[in-house]
Amino acid sequence: MASDRPTKWMAMNWYKSAQQEDSCQVGRFAEIPPALSGLAAEARKYATFEEFRRAFSIQIKHGRYWHVTDNPSFTIDPEMGPKDMSSMGNNRISAGKLMITSHLEYWAENYEGLRPYAAEIDMSDVGPSDYLQVNRGFGNEFMVHDPSKARVVRVLPIKQALMVDSDSHNQLPHDNQELEEFYCRANQQ
Repeated sequence: MASDRPTKWMAMNWYKSAQQEDSCQVGRFAEIPPALSGLAAEARKYATFEEFRRAFSIQIKHGRYWHVTDNPSFTIDPEMGPKDMSSMGNNRISAGKLMITSHLEYWAENYEGLRPYAAEIDMSDVGPSDYLQVNRGFGNEFMVHDPSKARVVRVLPIKQALMVDSDSHNQLPHDNQELEEFYCRANQQ
């Protein structure tokens, strides 16, 4: 005969769930700041905190992405694409793809004077496996294999974009505990 009493497993899961909710209600990320809304969208792409932690720490997916450009009216054009300008590259264009970074200062240093604008790119609707780190020597670069779901939020002069990027980085979680709290909070909203 089945009992109406909760099993030990159910009680433990309820306790974990209640504990997780409690941890989200206190601490640094009781509310997600607007500067980290992209990171919240990033967190919601992952089924587990561990997947998100790896994306944040290893892939450096920090939620705010940039493309440095010489065009103040930059749009994502499927006919265009990045040109491999690295020392190992051959200047070929990868039509239909897009290069972005989550650390604008790295790119700004490499393109100083050549590309005076930065386009902020919303990656909220792009699947996590559709953009991955590549190593071409410019620092923290992502190749977006299918940018059709990415969108340009705004294009800013590089100095202004650097301030926005710096402000976002200053608000990022500082350790695994804060990152887990952030993940939990982002998935509750």
